[in-house]
Amino acid sequence: MKHLSATLLHTVVVISILYSEPTNAQGRVRKQLERQAWAAGEYSGSRSSKDLQSALASKGFAWLSGSPADNEKLSIGKNSQFFGFVALRYLSDRAANRGTLGRAFFAIANSSQRNLLANAVLAEEKPLKEWWETRKRILRLFEHHLYTGIPIDDAEVANLGGQFSTLGARVAITEARAFAALEDSLTRAQWAQISTWRENPETAGHERRQNRVTVPGLNRDQIKQVENLFAKAFSWFTGRPEDNEIIPLGQPAQFFGFVSIRHKSGHAASRGRIARSFLAILNSEQRSEINKAIAAQMPVVRRFLEKRHEFLEQLASLRAKSGGFNSKRAIDIAVAMGAYELEAGSIEATAYRRIRETMSDAQTSQMMQLRGDYVIDRTQVESLSLDQRGAQLAILCAGCHGAAGQHRSHMLGPTLDGIFDRPIASSLGFDYSQSLLRQGGGSGRWTPEKMDQFLAAPKRFAPGTKMEFQGLLNAEDRQALIRYLQQHR
Repeated sequence: MKHLSATLLHTVVVISILYSEPTNAQGRVRKQLERQAWAAGEYSGSRSSKDLQSALASKGFAWLSGSPADNEKLSIGKNSQFFGFVALRYLSDRAANRGTLGRAFFAIANSSQRNLLANAVLAEEKPLKEWWETRKRILRLFEHHLYTGIPIDDAEVANLGGQFSTLGARVAITEARAFAALEDSLTRAQWAQISTWRENPETAGHERRQNRVTVPGLNRDQIKQVENLFAKAFSWFTGRPEDNEIIPLGQPAQFFGFVSIRHKSGHAASRGRIARSFLAILNSEQRSEINKAIAAQMPVVRRFLEKRHEFLEQLASLRAKSGGFNSKRAIDIAVAMGAYELEAGSIEATAYRRIRETMSDAQTSQMMQLRGDYVIDRTQVESLSLDQRGAQLAILCAGCHGAAGQHRSHMLGPTLDGIFDRPIASSLGFDYSQSLLRQGGGSGRWTPEKMDQFLAAPKRFAPGTKMEFQGLLNAEDRQALIRYLQQHR
């Protein structure tokens, strides 16, 4: 595992350099170093105590400040993260977009290849539905402990963990079999095309023919899953085995609602910033609960990652054509993997409960105010004046760009101060996507009209843009935010 972590760190450095745009030398080096540290800690298969502190503090904050409904939220693809898409996404500096790549790959596939993945979607529906139901049982188990203080039943945890991971394994095996068959059928032209997209994922967005995935007889959700499977197949085929080891820092045990914060903040929420802010609210005894949980969890997480590595080897054998895949062995590994994941979750839930029962009213108020800095309440926003609404919506920008007058050099996005009439994609030290650079070519400048188009659908305005924000559909929201940027920047 040590050798593997070193390999992943090297991969982070190399790919960060490959995907950098030529800006000024100092800014480029600084960004590469920041990206290296961020990806190595947040997305590599390794876990240091510092990484775990960021993970546990951010998840604890999300769980204690949120509601049970928040814990239900997961992004598409989260149920089966064995195929390297996480590595592709973050090592490409966020240029790789799941939907764009899925649609592009679908567009160059023939009818037989499309049917392979459509049939996989149908075959995995039952175990996937059961996986979600089992996950809900896990959520309720941990929430019951949070609200009542009744100790978590270790036997029930182990049983649920086995069920949960077995169902996830069945889904992954179904997908891997379909991917292996798809891979065998690829033509040289198709290989050449997907290899080009791997070198620069942004170029997949230039293909206009892939705008829709249509499969006769499938409903909207099933079609979305077909798109998802094409994206995962793409990352599996074009990546390396070590890419599949990379998982988000929130794993294992994504049961505590942080994904919901990311979505509700328009992807503006920073795990590290939230973790530091939440730890600052806690007193020394409460922080020690986090540290004790880390000490207890580290060996469990290590064993989880070791079992996950074994499971990845089983999936890889489906591509080798050597008959090395052992279904019983794969499921046995999954059962052990699930037990470790739920044990890690139980450790976290117990620590969060202890923190909750000792928090003062003042601490709780600070915690909820912090949540309000990231999550916009739609009912509240719609009752505000235009100026007030703009100020609230600007919170979504602050996570990456900084508040007015408060941009810092380490932030992911450029300052928005003085944004209007500034040339598009012109701030030094930022690796803009090619599509945004083209928007700024010649006399392209930010105007209120262009900003409105961008805020409505960033990925349509600049396909391949590296900004995570999904856009504001409400025209009054865009008007309010633009007015705020004009008056306060």
